[in-house]
Amino acid sequence: MKEKLYDDVKRFLSKTKIPFFNYLFVFEIIFIIYLPNKNFNLLYWNDIDVGNILYNFGYYLYDHSINIILIILAFVGLLTLIYTKDWLWFLEYSTEYIDGTTRGFSLATVIRNIVQLLWEFIHKGWIIYLAIILVSGQKDWLYQTLTNSSDNNFLLYGLYMAINSIYLIWTIIYSLGSFTVSTEYIGTDIDINASSYFIIDQANEYAFVKDQILKSPIFYLVEKVDNLSDNYKIIDYSSKFDEIKNEFEAKKANNKSLGRKF
Repeated sequence: MKEKLYDDVKRFLSKTKIPFFNYLFVFEIIFIIYLPNKNFNLLYWNDIDVGNILYNFGYYLYDHSINIILIILAFVGLLTLIYTKDWLWFLEYSTEYIDGTTRGFSLATVIRNIVQLLWEFIHKGWIIYLAIILVSGQKDWLYQTLTNSSDNNFLLYGLYMAINSIYLIWTIIYSLGSFTVSTEYIGTDIDINASSYFIIDQANEYAFVKDQILKSPIFYLVEKVDNLSDNYKIIDYSSKFDEIKNEFEAKKANNKSLGRKF
């Protein structure tokens, strides 16, 4: 029963394309506004007030969050300067392994991951902190903080609520208009000399091409559009190498017997 419920919830979240933490944030807003003023602590176990411990830790982090964010942004700025100036060029490397993977180190990856962690702190971290506040019996304090303009944390906590509310609205709008369909390749014009394509074979106006960008390999049979450009039109495609190879060989053989088109 629990597994079925989990699968149903997972399927629903996947279908709506709204992240789980955004649903949690909506419930938290409802609880902040409508939760009865009752003192309870769901994180109190074996005479240990786990909720209070987690609350104090979260309070310390977000009470000093502006300083934390500024320090992280300064560090990211320094790393960006070092990366653009190529001062630590000897750290950059990549090695191909026999398992088909490439491993290495890049300052660009470090910068991207730090920025991603910063956003996780502002978004998911804040939502988790709100959940801790609500289940540890600190709801009244939170409500006063968010509604009392003279409170020291009114602007700071209001900022976090505003950022996450804007992101929530954006994800809802995006989910309403987003769609996923199978890409229709046939009839699409491509430049086979672009770095995203690998030319396996070419004969007259036909070419046998591999798409190097896609996670799963796809092979194209393409036909030249005209002699004035390198544009080709996809006339067939498959994830199976032999299918497109055989079709290409047939086109090439037929081309030889009929003469060149261009």
